[in-house]
Amino acid sequence: MILLLVALFLGNVPSFAFSASSQPEISCLIINLDYVNCTWSEPHSNDNYSFRSKFTHKLTLDCPNYLRNNGIIVGCMFPYEKAQRFNNLKTWLYRANGSLVTEQDHYLKEYVKLNPPSNLSVRDKKDTELWLYWNITNNISCTESQVRHRTENSDWVTTAVDSRTFFCLPFPSKKRYEFQVRSRIESSCGQSLFWSEWSEPVYWGTSKTNDTIESLDKMSVMTLLLCTVGATVVLVILSCLLVHSERLRIILIPVVPNAGRNVSNYLAALFDNYDGNVEKWLSMPKDLENGFKPNFTERACPVREYRIMSQSSTDTESILSNPTDLSSDYQCMHSYSSASTIPGSAETLQTHDLSQVDNPV
Repeated sequence: MILLLVALFLGNVPSFAFSASSQPEISCLIINLDYVNCTWSEPHSNDNYSFRSKFTHKLTLDCPNYLRNNGIIVGCMFPYEKAQRFNNLKTWLYRANGSLVTEQDHYLKEYVKLNPPSNLSVRDKKDTELWLYWNITNNISCTESQVRHRTENSDWVTTAVDSRTFFCLPFPSKKRYEFQVRSRIESSCGQSLFWSEWSEPVYWGTSKTNDTIESLDKMSVMTLLLCTVGATVVLVILSCLLVHSERLRIILIPVVPNAGRNVSNYLAALFDNYDGNVEKWLSMPKDLENGFKPNFTERACPVREYRIMSQSSTDTESILSNPTDLSSDYQCMHSYSSASTIPGSAETLQTHDLSQVDNPV
């Protein structure tokens, strides 16, 4: 008889264990003392369960807001009232046909998770202290915090802070610091098992936050780009001015060959290639070369030397015997004088000779 009862008991154990393990487990957490979030998992079923809950001495409520994952209901979110976490919470899950799936009790005193601290800021005082400040969301009291900091991606250093919302770091170095803070309900108000997530990091190196540093990086890139473009434009302008001025210099002041380097070659080029023509050898502009050529002509005039004869009869007769020569010389000198504006000395000479003829001694 006893053996029969033992066999029946052992035969029912696997069925009972399988039935118990197949029930979904409900986990509830109070989020930032704002609402309660209850979730469950059913890996072997795609059934959508309905959820109901009740705090001690409160009415039973249907779920006002279901949480879904890929179309399957996996949780419920419902409001939280002050001090309810010190009361028991009873939860139920039902199938679509109304049959009960599971019923569970929860004591939520230690199941509170706050939101991460916000509005972190860093201030330095006379380069001897760094002060970190932050805010707790919804101004929740009875909280404790942890601050962690590091320099230039080194290991984190974590420091516990009581109910304060500030932290002091003495004698900071010149390196850049990174700070983060997290909080939870402290022991005097029923300590929670869950810390909040770490806050967004805040940086200090030159009293600049992360956003400011990123903006400065972007500005530095833009500044480098603008400087590069500006330098390129300036170089192009200077090159154009240099070419233009060089052309002007060549036009105004022709380049003279540097005879000091190879005198024989230059002189050989002067006689062999240019036949001694210095203007072509110097590559003078045509306008400048034409400027040295005369632009007027002169008529050639023969010049005869006259000799004053002694006052004798022979001389007088010889003078009187050659009137044609004197007249022709006079005409030539007169013509030359009129063409070249030289004073008429020939007239004076003629008058003097004629006077000698009219008044012989």
